[in-house]
Amino acid sequence: MSAPRSPRNGTAGPSAVERVYAHVAEAIITGAVGASSLLTEGDVAETLGISRTPVREAFLALEAHGLLTLFPKKGAVVTALDDAETAELLQVRIMFETTAVSLHSARPGADRAVDDDLAALIREQEEAARAGDLLAFARADHRFHARVVDESHNRVMDDFYTQLGPRLKRLLHRVATRDPGSLERFITEHRALAGYLSAGDAPGYEAALRRHVRHGFPAPLES
Repeated sequence: MSAPRSPRNGTAGPSAVERVYAHVAEAIITGAVGASSLLTEGDVAETLGISRTPVREAFLALEAHGLLTLFPKKGAVVTALDDAETAELLQVRIMFETTAVSLHSARPGADRAVDDDLAALIREQEEAARAGDLLAFARADHRFHARVVDESHNRVMDDFYTQLGPRLKRLLHRVATRDPGSLERFITEHRALAGYLSAGDAPGYEAALRRHVRHGFPAPLES
């Protein structure tokens, strides 16, 4: 299940389900609502001034994305992000990205639009770092890696990676909160990754990605 969307024209605002999803997801990603916290449909509905039905739908999407565990007639509990899950998330990132870069590098006349897209996302991260906006940084970080996965041209991979987005943003936000100095390192390493992709150097990209993951998230990958 991807993030909830409703069909609408370009001028309409977000649906009630989208509003709930965004509100709760942001609170969990930033740590404003911590692991093991209990959320109820009634409390969230009252906070946002809406009915319980869109809250229920948003909770289902948040559970599918690994941020909540639902308990019928009781509410939803915010999931914990432990070392085992962190390691698994990063292993999937490495697997998907290296596959995408290999496919991209082997594709004759590959579309170079990805180079411009990655450069723009790095600029977004630079702006977020200067502003101290860790949420914006985490969002741009995920979009950078998701854009690389896009180069697989595999919709199943894209959809699956999109599902992991909230948990990966939560992980990056946690790391950045603990170590604000890591932001510049992430940006520098993203520039290197973009360079390897642009050069069609799949082995170089994989080695740089593994260093990137090891430097940014060392503990779960030490075993």
